[in-house]
Amino acid sequence: MKTNRSFLSAFILLFAVALHAEDKPFEGDTLGKLALGQKAQDVVKLLGKPESKGASTHWEATGQWVQELEYSKQGLDLKVASEAKAGTQTLLMISATTPCALTTGRGIKIGSTEAEVKKAYKDVINVEESEAGKTIVAGSIYGGVIFTLSKGKVTEIFIGAAAE
Repeated sequence: MKTNRSFLSAFILLFAVALHAEDKPFEGDTLGKLALGQKAQDVVKLLGKPESKGASTHWEATGQWVQELEYSKQGLDLKVASEAKAGTQTLLMISATTPCALTTGRGIKIGSTEAEVKKAYKDVINVEESEAGKTIVAGSIYGGVIFTLSKGKVTEIFIGAAAE
């Protein structure tokens, strides 16, 4: 009887882990030294003062206060968030376009080929959410990396949750 309980407990634990595994972003969802959850003040230390800042807006879907930080000369558009309007902000979303030269944790950058993305992210590509020749979703739209493609090359890298 004791063996059956141990087996059942192990099965339930494995099932619970498997259920939530797809909800978590995969390893390597960084861009250069930028990482989701990083404090906004650390982002400013890395990149300098943003060229422009949006107003802090309350997002009903997440309950967070979100602000845009634009670094257009570096090809970066960032969203930072906090639980309270005047709270500590952390990096929520990263969007990179030309002239950004930063690479993801798996070595992909603006201008990389579709084949390079598929090779680097083959273990986490979400086929259902990707669109051949247009987008490759690594992880999911709820947490991962979305590569936008044009003429077989990466034109945009988005890291974060694109949907709630």
